[in-house]
Amino acid sequence: MTEREAPRKLNGFVQIDDAYLGGERNGGKPGRGSENKQAFLIAVETDADLEHPVYAVIEPVRTFDNTALTNWVERRLAPDAEAYTDGLGCFRRIAAAGHAHTVLETRGGRAATEISGARWVNVLLANVKRAIGGVYHAIRQAKYARRYLAEAAYRFNRRFRLSEMAPRLAHALMACKPCPRTASASRVQLRSLRFGANQVVD
Repeated sequence: MTEREAPRKLNGFVQIDDAYLGGERNGGKPGRGSENKQAFLIAVETDADLEHPVYAVIEPVRTFDNTALTNWVERRLAPDAEAYTDGLGCFRRIAAAGHAHTVLETRGGRAATEISGARWVNVLLANVKRAIGGVYHAIRQAKYARRYLAEAAYRFNRRFRLSEMAPRLAHALMACKPCPRTASASRVQLRSLRFGANQVVD
């Protein structure tokens, strides 16, 4: 899923927001500096009326600085994309890269979901964070966040083609490269099962 979503670029009208996965760790740094938080960007391409979402990109970033945003814009926005954001300072890189950029007064909270230029990115963001938080109660953010966010984007971008998802994942499973560690663990488990099967119980 991560590999399939890696080359995706968004066109047309794109709603973008910044967010974090994870919460503050007991005894750790507070706020955005918490070592248990993973920064990520979420972007949703919509139709011209800003009413219907088309595709999404959900990707972790090192931090919300000019360098990270410049790199993200180059990889994720098509040349004709027009961005809508909440005006975070680093989002100025979008206009610097030559894209039309509209800054919205979102006011945060539920009100943000009612603004046409920010509605769908906030709806999807809330759903993604709730789903990941509910399923993965405690995760190693730096190691697994990219996979979980890519999984959410993969499913969202194929939400109208669910019948194709199972056979495509099966094909990917058969075509992926072998993992020595997994293979080794499987052989150990298989030997254990064989050994157990050959024992005589009195």
